[in-house]
Amino acid sequence: MTILLLVEPLLENYTDLPAAIRAGAKHVALADNLAVGGTTVSKGVMAEAVRYAHEHQVSLDLIIAPRGGNTPYNGVEIKMMEADLLEAQQLGVDGAIFGALTDQHQLDVEVLSTLIAAAGGMTLTFGQAFDQIRPQDRGTALDWLASQGVDRVLSAGTASDDRQADWVASKRLADADGVTLVPADVTAADAQQVADDLHVNLVYGQQILKF
Repeated sequence: MTILLLVEPLLENYTDLPAAIRAGAKHVALADNLAVGGTTVSKGVMAEAVRYAHEHQVSLDLIIAPRGGNTPYNGVEIKMMEADLLEAQQLGVDGAIFGALTDQHQLDVEVLSTLIAAAGGMTLTFGQAFDQIRPQDRGTALDWLASQGVDRVLSAGTASDDRQADWVASKRLADADGVTLVPADVTAADAQQVADDLHVNLVYGQQILKF
């Protein structure tokens, strides 16, 4: 059975947004510096992107990250993220994508609680830092994220050849908590197959729409 697929392109800055919307995107995610995993766009880009998206009845999510690379974030970086989330909220951004882990690859619940509070009113997606959590700890992590109102979790799967098995295991845990697992780093060529295999209707990828 082929599942009706909703593709959600991860765009690098504003310049790709009009083309993605012309190609049929109804929900897009926006970041800067995707080569390092994505960082928060500037205030000016944020404002123009949300204006343009909403004029075209498209919802917009933003990656919130002060830099590329792994967490944990330091105190100054957390303040930056909190300020960016408050700005995004005021501008009417629909959703926020972020993550925060400790050195032990556990959820940094103190930092996440601060960020979740700053994102009040937006849909919440935990980013690909999820993949750094040990498989045996993911159930507990998802329990906590669900309790805090997190809607979705992005996962690119393991770095090994068997991304599918990793996605299946994580999706089972996410489904139990009512959280949507979204396969990430999916190519346009693979998107429909991934959706069919995992019985999901949403996948993430850079330029996953052909525009």
